Amino acid sequence: MAAALTASAEEFPLKFETIPAQDVLEFPGGSGTYGMLALGKPGKIKNEPKAKSRRPLYGECRQMPSGPAFVFRLDESKGTGKGYDRLIVDMNQNGDLTDDAVVEPVAGRPREFASSREEALFGPISAPAGKLIAGGRPIYYAHLNLFNRQMLESAPADRNFFIGQLQFKAGWYVDTTVEMNGLKRKVGVFDGDSNLRLGDPWQPQTYRMAGEGESWFFQTGDSFLVDANGSGKFEMDPFGSEFCPFGPVLYFGPTPYEASLAADNTALRIGPWKGDLAEVELQPHGQQVRSLTLARERPNGRWDLIQPGVAEGRIKVPPGNYRLYGCTLLGAGALARDHLKLSANDRTLKKPFSFAAGKHNTLACGAALEVKVTALKTDGGTPGSSNQGEVMLSINSSVLGAGGEVYSTFLKGERFDARPPRPTFTVLDAQGNRLGGGSLEYG
Repeated sequence: MAAALTASAEEFPLKFETIPAQDVLEFPGGSGTYGMLALGKPGKIKNEPKAKSRRPLYGECRQMPSGPAFVFRLDESKGTGKGYDRLIVDMNQNGDLTDDAVVEPVAGRPREFASSREEALFGPISAPAGKLIAGGRPIYYAHLNLFNRQMLESAPADRNFFIGQLQFKAGWYVDTTVEMNGLKRKVGVFDGDSNLRLGDPWQPQTYRMAGEGESWFFQTGDSFLVDANGSGKFEMDPFGSEFCPFGPVLYFGPTPYEASLAADNTALRIGPWKGDLAEVELQPHGQQVRSLTLARERPNGRWDLIQPGVAEGRIKVPPGNYRLYGCTLLGAGALARDHLKLSANDRTLKKPFSFAAGKHNTLACGAALEVKVTALKTDGGTPGSSNQGEVMLSINSSVLGAGGEVYSTFLKGERFDARPPRPTFTVLDAQGNRLGGGSLEYG
């Protein structure tokens, strides 16, 4: 499985691997697809076994409009209200649920069942017979989250209510081992969008909110896996350093390489980057940037996501047009428990900026951060209600980075599993007298 990376590209044979059920939800590389739970049966289901529950639940997991759609049904084997413990997914997509396997919750994994909600992990769910990738048959898991059981008895089947969702995630990947300058690294490819194939790029989608400009986001595709810390396995760390969007550029540390997947998924081709590179200085405090995600413009107006490795506040990227998409900062405290992780995104469709080889390029991101506070006062209340005549003050805040990115996640501690104190505010009158105060509950 190991081979040396030389001046020219090498092909590395890929091996099929499965993920233990207890690790699948935390495995890096993408969250798969989601389907909303509903009482109404999708029109794609033409045939199904007789359900034992009077309230079977249905849905459809689909990542992109052009991707495969997997319809499913959840049933209660012990009768209505006893808990959903039987799942059928139309893996062969023929609309007939009678020829698909009935899947039960994972044995030994705790389940939650209460009057208000229900949670369970189902699997493994096998790909159709004959569907092999790198010599293995893909498997998947489905995570049930039923948020509102109380609505099931009274909700009409012909109306859509948000009662829960089913997450459909891959339980497999392919990997190999490469050697670079005497250092071995595991590298893999993960079916991040859970569609029974590999090699899908992350796809941009645009949208417009009322009263705002055009924005975008990238739907999850497949991902490269990189054992960055040399532990011998792929892990989800606080900075997401062991996976990146699938595409033609793959970074090992700060160095970019050309990467491609064989058409039959049996090998990964990796070689030195043959084109020019632009060196970019991150300003004004680039040493605080731990990870960076950029959207890169490709021919014919396409956009790809890349995650260049950051070294001492600098990155190296192919020349061209870019947009800032995501940024993660590390604020180092005197003690490990005082470290602060800040994560941001930029979803506005701003004018692209360009990086050129052989020139001094800069990118503004990170600190210093600007806190913007807005307050909206409304007089009165609902006529005839107990709050009629009251004054309501709605206060909101946003934290902006030097590049306009919006920071929305703040975590602290050695494992970044704790939240810092909520921001506090004080309301003053025109003369500076304190009228009230409190904390921002949701940010």
